[in-house]
Amino acid sequence: MSFLALTFFQMFLLAAATFGVVFFLYWLKPPPQRVTVPSTFIWVRVMQERKRRYDFWRWLVSLLVALAIGLAIAAAIGKPVIEALSGRARHIAVILDNSPTMMATTSSGDTRWELALAHAHDLLNEGSPSSEFMVTDTCGQLPATGFVSRRRALELLDGLEPCLEDRGRFPEGYAFSTERNEQDERDETEVYFIGDGVLVRDIPDSVRTISVFEPSDNVGITAFAIRPVPAEPTRYEGFLELSNHSTEPKRVAMQIDGAGGASVQRALILAPGQVLGEPVDVDNFLSGPIRVLIDAPDDAFALDNVAYTYLAAPRRVDTVLVTRGNAYLETLLDLDPRVALEIVAPEEYSVPDGDGDLPGLYVFDRFAPEERPVAPVLLFRPTARGWLPASAGVDLSDFSLAGVTSDHPILSHVSLTDVVVERAAHVDPGEHEVVVGTSAEPILIVGENPLRWAELTFDIADSSFPLQAAFPIFLANAVTWLTSTDVVPAGLGRFTVPARVASVTDGRGNQVPTRSIGDMTVFNPEAPGLYSVRTADSELVVSANLLSPKVSAINASAFAGENADGALVDYLTGSVGGGEPWLVLILVALVLLLIEWWTYHRRMTV
Repeated sequence: MSFLALTFFQMFLLAAATFGVVFFLYWLKPPPQRVTVPSTFIWVRVMQERKRRYDFWRWLVSLLVALAIGLAIAAAIGKPVIEALSGRARHIAVILDNSPTMMATTSSGDTRWELALAHAHDLLNEGSPSSEFMVTDTCGQLPATGFVSRRRALELLDGLEPCLEDRGRFPEGYAFSTERNEQDERDETEVYFIGDGVLVRDIPDSVRTISVFEPSDNVGITAFAIRPVPAEPTRYEGFLELSNHSTEPKRVAMQIDGAGGASVQRALILAPGQVLGEPVDVDNFLSGPIRVLIDAPDDAFALDNVAYTYLAAPRRVDTVLVTRGNAYLETLLDLDPRVALEIVAPEEYSVPDGDGDLPGLYVFDRFAPEERPVAPVLLFRPTARGWLPASAGVDLSDFSLAGVTSDHPILSHVSLTDVVVERAAHVDPGEHEVVVGTSAEPILIVGENPLRWAELTFDIADSSFPLQAAFPIFLANAVTWLTSTDVVPAGLGRFTVPARVASVTDGRGNQVPTRSIGDMTVFNPEAPGLYSVRTADSELVVSANLLSPKVSAINASAFAGENADGALVDYLTGSVGGGEPWLVLILVALVLLLIEWWTYHRRMTV
């Protein structure tokens, strides 16, 4: 026998104190009452002898009953544990896979997550009341900090939710390590993983696995984007990708909705495992939100059935080119239909006084002002200023950009294979993003704080870049990236805004809760949609979608082919922690109190 609330020594002291107090109270005798009874001496002595014997047994029975009541209550306070009654004490660690695929619906109508919770509750009801539990997950909502009581573990379990990010992984920690010493083996920690085996697949052999995987049909949107046409910057083109992760062909109804009530409907047939990518004509759509919605029979995963983006309106940008003369930049910017160009010499440059409209873009050629303009900026080999990356040494010379690639929008459809540079400034990019080059030798640097800027560290006259067909595309991409309405693609679950104070509203105008972390603001998009983010200096649109081929592939499980019932480890030992002796002791004490009350009122006890 062991005790939950007290140590064995503390329990011994409590029992001894209870025994002593009860015995002392019964040992005390009230002063005898003086009563004059006319009788003979013999009869008085006879009555005294009989009374003493009878009172002694009444007193003894009362003492024993009182001791039983007191000791039962004292033992209940210590919460005794008897392994034969309540099962052995166990250390159980439960790891729940709460990645997005766990929200897939099964044939029973429950989601994989709901089935996992049911198994977890069964595990937490295992063992004696002295068993300890650890509950954690694969998305980091509950870090594995240590073992807790059953009640606390159930509270933690009830607070868990599926996450919306595809970054789930098996948690690392002492309790989950496959390397254990002899003391660890004596501890007999039982580690259980409950999941579907889709996103979290690397599970140590020492961990007992409980699978909730069941094959389900799913057709999902895995890509959706709208970008300007490189050759026609005032036009946009869309791209849509659908994936069928079902075991049979699916007829998919697709609907594309835009601003002003514009809508396009189509029906597609997708073969099992087919990935269909096709362009989307958006010429007839007005600027504003665009939504794609698909529907397929028996689809078990709804999060990837809808996607949003934003179609920006083409507009002319008031652009100031500060240069002492650059025919390439002057010609190409003047030919861009989006640009209203003004050319000034560095000596004539001045900061606008705030009256009237401010320029929407500055292009600095071999020059930079002392203070940064309140507008997006494109720089070509600028002079050293405090708001720009600092010089890091002597100039770089005679190098080629062949083989340089990047996914950044500013280099979309731009090939640098034949670009040779004679001389470039050597600067330190700091924490800014290096698009071309390395952190030690950056060539193209971009940044947002929060207004965007881009710096090319060489003078285009010192390179073959302006003679290449890629240069006009690069310049058009730069204007687009720097000046277009910011539509930032994001996943679900968490998004960080590089500003201390920002207000966020969803597509219906409702405020979205935010929290500040240092110089950043964080909010959690919990459903696909468009979110408007406003800071003190700018505004951007966040298109939050679950566009993940890994998540849409809800049948790509490491447990595929296993029988779901056979995959359930026989974790129920029958030692369910429901029989707690302290409740029985309280009941015994209550029954004895009733007996004592009944016997006392019938003068059977004192």
